[in-house]
Amino acid sequence: MRILVFNAGSSTLKLGVFDAAEGASERLSACFERFGEGGCVLRFDGPDGPGREAADATDVESAIAAVPDLLARHGLDGIDAVGHRIAHGGARFDAPALLDARTMATIEALTPLAPLHNPANLHAVRLAQQLWPELPQIGVFDTAFHLTNPPRATTYALPRDWREAGVRRYGFHGTSHAYVAERAAEAVGAPLNALRMVSFHLGNGASVCAIQRGESIDSSMGLTPLEGLVMGTRSGDVDPGIYGFLNREMGLGIDAVERALNAESGLRGLTGLTDMRDVSARADDGDTDCALALDIYAYRARKYLGAYAAAMGGLDVVVFTGGVGENDAAMRARICKGMGFMGLRIDAARNAAVDLGGRTAPQVQADGSPVRIVVTATAEELMIARQTAAALA
Repeated sequence: MRILVFNAGSSTLKLGVFDAAEGASERLSACFERFGEGGCVLRFDGPDGPGREAADATDVESAIAAVPDLLARHGLDGIDAVGHRIAHGGARFDAPALLDARTMATIEALTPLAPLHNPANLHAVRLAQQLWPELPQIGVFDTAFHLTNPPRATTYALPRDWREAGVRRYGFHGTSHAYVAERAAEAVGAPLNALRMVSFHLGNGASVCAIQRGESIDSSMGLTPLEGLVMGTRSGDVDPGIYGFLNREMGLGIDAVERALNAESGLRGLTGLTDMRDVSARADDGDTDCALALDIYAYRARKYLGAYAAAMGGLDVVVFTGGVGENDAAMRARICKGMGFMGLRIDAARNAAVDLGGRTAPQVQADGSPVRIVVTATAEELMIARQTAAALA
């Protein structure tokens, strides 16, 4: 079975082609990005190797329309099914689902919980249904992995009618956390169901997950992807009293505050920058705002690390993934700094020498450290392909 996977955002389109009969081996990965009036950039890695080129697509819709030609150029015709990343499945979807009219309506009703993500995901589904009307289309939900969280982790201390309306903690990046947990268990040579693990997905969006014996028991993101760690443009944890304060003192309405917390906060709010590489470079040049941002970012992550170790009664593995988690050795070291009291010690040389080519998962803990530290690239499209194949089987 050959599966086409779409991971659609509001400003990028990632896709992959996998042959499920070979353990979901990847035949093609591609990303349309940097959309503009003149087109976009297409990065790909296929049967003939990696490449980068200009493409005519000006948005996600035209990028999806260009996919059949992209597949033909790489000799990958004969798609049997399409898998889609869906950001928010609420409490309804704990497993992949066939994207028929009823399921699509249910997902659309969840849009208030993920206003930036679900509409883009659904738009990609509808376009794919037009291009491949005869193929089954399967939705794989970011939130599904976290539905094993117990009520003590998901329940906000709020009025009952709010909770009955669906206000609870859901968690996101579940597909990524599920993959890297499996990969880290392979790397350390232990069964996943025997490990207590903290997984950091650190990118423009960032979250941390406590994984006990293979199940998510807590995650830093909440009702929406806004809660938790400091992110590129999102604030992470703030006092909810900020809404009333800013309304009274600055005349800001709910929409303005929500927009600023999602788009003008995080690293952008602290430094004016959104890329951790730029923040680190400025900090090295003596920029005090950037130096403080790095401290805040690491401190918030370190607090969650300690809290989740306490929640699980101990810790066996820490795993880093995402753009920052995979590539920023200095930030990995900052997060692990001072955690020796609980058996977590990083080796500076191993940490600096990480090479993730070929889906490796190197360990960077110091000799004698009881807690393993694993770095690995995430593979959300691969997990979506595997789950799509399993759902159809």
